Amino acid sequence: MDEEIERTLHINREVKLYRIPPRPASTGHISGNWRVADQIFAGRLRVLARGSYAEVRLEDGSTGELFAVCPFTPETQAVAIEPAVDSSRNFVLRVEDPATRRHAFLGLGFAERGEAFDFNAALDDHARQCQRDKILAQGPPAAALAAGSSSSSGGSSSAAAAARPVAMDPALASLYRDPGDLSLREGQTIRINVHHGASKPGGFLSRAAGGSGSFTAQLPGPAVGSSSSGGGGGSSKGLLPPAILPPPPVPQQANPGGVLSSPGAAAAAPAPAAVTVASSEENWAKFD
Repeated sequence: MDEEIERTLHINREVKLYRIPPRPASTGHISGNWRVADQIFAGRLRVLARGSYAEVRLEDGSTGELFAVCPFTPETQAVAIEPAVDSSRNFVLRVEDPATRRHAFLGLGFAERGEAFDFNAALDDHARQCQRDKILAQGPPAAALAAGSSSSSGGSSSAAAAARPVAMDPALASLYRDPGDLSLREGQTIRINVHHGASKPGGFLSRAAGGSGSFTAQLPGPAVGSSSSGGGGGSSKGLLPPAILPPPPVPQQANPGGVLSSPGAAAAAPAPAAVTVASSEENWAKFD
């Protein structure tokens, strides 16, 4: 015990201790029943550990004088330090007199929840560290045997499976082998063949065969199911030039008889631009 190094697990600058009523039989300690008038101490808290043995020391913040000490081990931590059932900021400590071994239960209160969380986290870290040290001291075979016995007695089976060695697949194990020095020796070179494939024909834009780098547009063919008239002078119904968009629709206008003009008549009507050009020519003719 004397060879162990004393470690400081947690320090809090100000905590409060209360004289508390006895613990109810059916529930845990309720910090709501603690009275402000029952406060008996306000000072510094330190958690020290030496091996598996640890203690919570309550000291005067200015002089460092010891007021009370709560000794515990990972096995007795649940009895020595008990959280209140109605608040995460309050705990109950089992303080003990080192000389007479007499003990008493006092209420411990933190000002902030974050401080109480750090205190509880330090206790949990100490318990896990003691568990790891105990397993390492037993050795790998004993540790695996202990994990298997704990799983057979109702413990988690995953802990036993993790303790047993797992055979690795040879193909997977080859990935973890040391490949050695893969650097190039003096005079060694690497040749890389890059294949330049020709562009595939048939795209919308394709390079002209034997051209000077210009691109030509391949227009789609005529619509399926359309046929032209036999005389050659008429236009096929619904057949448009491949790359020309149809003109915008002309709004229907009422004829003098009050009947809307048909789409054919609207298409046959001259465009406004043509009328404008014709009128301008007539004006120029008048000036001549």
